[in-house]
Amino acid sequence: MTELLGHADVREAASVLGRAFRDNPGIAAVLKGESPERRERLVGNAMVALARATLQIGQASVIKQEGQIVAVSLVLPPRAYPLPLWIDALVLWSLLRSPPKHWVRFARLDARMRKRHVREPHFYLWVLGVDPEHQGRGHGSALLRMLDAQADAAATPCYLETDKPSSVRLYQRHGYDVRSEERVPVLDFQFWFMLRPKPGA
Repeated sequence: MTELLGHADVREAASVLGRAFRDNPGIAAVLKGESPERRERLVGNAMVALARATLQIGQASVIKQEGQIVAVSLVLPPRAYPLPLWIDALVLWSLLRSPPKHWVRFARLDARMRKRHVREPHFYLWVLGVDPEHQGRGHGSALLRMLDAQADAAATPCYLETDKPSSVRLYQRHGYDVRSEERVPVLDFQFWFMLRPKPGA
């Protein structure tokens, strides 16, 4: 069952996302040269900032099993993008524990993502991650169904980015179409930009 993320659980949720994303192609490219354990810590630090920002302006949802968080989604509402400067500052602050070379790679990737981002009002699925030990059990789909229902009720599209072919297939099953894709120069990995149209579009 899905529930809203509480402030007290932010660090636990961020740790789940750190484990979920540490081996993603984009993360491995931005944090090239770091061990998996170090990538997990750095991603977890950044996810604390993203989760806290989402609690302020969006909706952070989790799935728990036996009291432990196993899946997390961070969703921003229509017109929340472009992100406020204070959110950018939070994310940048979280990167200060990482070497400057990683900042440069992140900035390069962030610029690409901002350029491709849709302009029409939309729900932005900023982050969706499932603990690796609990993947393949439908938790990601459960969080997506909640967003699907919310977006359909508001007659509003949803948008996301992903760097994993398996995630592309998951999102396509939930009505997302690949709007565009790009091989990110220098970092050398593929990114997919996906949109779930509003009902009847």
